[in-house]
Amino acid sequence: MLALLRSLFSFLILAGYSAIFKLLQPLARILGRLSPKLRAQLDQRCDVARLSPSLALERARYRHCAVFFCSSAGEFEQARPLISRLQALKTIYIQVIFFSKSGLDYAKARGETVPCCLSPLSDSVWTWGWLYSALLPDLTCVVRHELWPGFLTTARRFGKLYLLDASRSLAEKSSPLRQLVRSFLLHRFDQIYAVSAEDEEYFRVKYRISRPHLMVTSDTKYDRVIERAKSRPDEIERLKAIFNQLAPTPNTPRMVVGSAYEHEVSLLVQAYKQRATTEPKWQIIIAPHIVTDDHVSRICSIIEQAGLKALRFSRLKTHETARSASMIVVDSIGILAEIYGTAQAAFVGGALHHQVHNVLEPASHGLALGYGPFYKNSQEAIHLVQSGLAVVIKDPSQFVTWWRQLDHDAAALRQRMLAATAELTGASDRIFATWRPLLEI
Repeated sequence: MLALLRSLFSFLILAGYSAIFKLLQPLARILGRLSPKLRAQLDQRCDVARLSPSLALERARYRHCAVFFCSSAGEFEQARPLISRLQALKTIYIQVIFFSKSGLDYAKARGETVPCCLSPLSDSVWTWGWLYSALLPDLTCVVRHELWPGFLTTARRFGKLYLLDASRSLAEKSSPLRQLVRSFLLHRFDQIYAVSAEDEEYFRVKYRISRPHLMVTSDTKYDRVIERAKSRPDEIERLKAIFNQLAPTPNTPRMVVGSAYEHEVSLLVQAYKQRATTEPKWQIIIAPHIVTDDHVSRICSIIEQAGLKALRFSRLKTHETARSASMIVVDSIGILAEIYGTAQAAFVGGALHHQVHNVLEPASHGLALGYGPFYKNSQEAIHLVQSGLAVVIKDPSQFVTWWRQLDHDAAALRQRMLAATAELTGASDRIFATWRPLLEI
């Protein structure tokens, strides 16, 4: 009787929640007409009544179906190793649903072949019911975030529901009401794949998720980074040949300042000038985080005001004095991962003023790593510092000290770094193995 009352109460709450979304939809459309930014988010939202018939026809061509719900581009990249494994089977229809328009734009820009759409404007169970009735998925995989009540309730009724790369957010709020709601939503999942043993304990203790519903797998983003690092060897060799032609000697070591802001460039320039002329020469490649003409110009200006010479990557082939450039500034997008593959060391940007950017890409190539003090937004950045594989740098003198160590130790550090990143991989295969019985493979 008590269970029946609980079910009835949950039904009434969810029905009221869904009705509120239905009532707010017209208001959201009106506000969208007044705000161009909001309109851009709303215009491409999935119209389930229009989209569902075509989805049903396409889905019917396949034996199975899997749905991935991603916040944006980052979560899509985390899902990509599993999507690739499913695509290789040829018998599974895959639908990616993005919450953010930027995620959909990213997938289109990359020419992704997997079907993608934006989530509906409403989180009502009726709206999601239209979509799921067309897809009839065997499984739904939520990547890290997007715990929406209407979506989770609907997805759970149609197939297995999984939470991928689950971890404790460093910025997570812990009010009693928030914890109660989050606990309710987390209990919707058939399986939660935790990044670490500490994360598993966190979900088990704080949200009372039972052990059978928890599994430690590591993080699929490690698999994705390693796979991407190895996916374009020809591009790495092409870039290496270009840089070698401009280096003082064929064996000149190379340092990349990746995802750089003006803060990192200023620090680099000061450290560069402190090094003695008798110390080994390094080729410096700067890849700005913001690749606009204005931002690249400001970075070049910082270098030139220090009496050094900056040269843009796009002008290397036409510039007669390219070999004499102190630093090469990359003004092209989409090649940073491959540029890391040409180097021996990297100073990763963002952590001098806000938060560190991707440290996995350079680590996956075995580079010696340094970054600023604001790095605790990244679990892997923390891990690399604690393991003695990365150095925290706050000022030019610390940069010079690290640089001088690299003159002797960069090659020895490479194998340790490669071994450390290899230990983090394997999450995608562990997760995929649990799906085999469901997909009859």
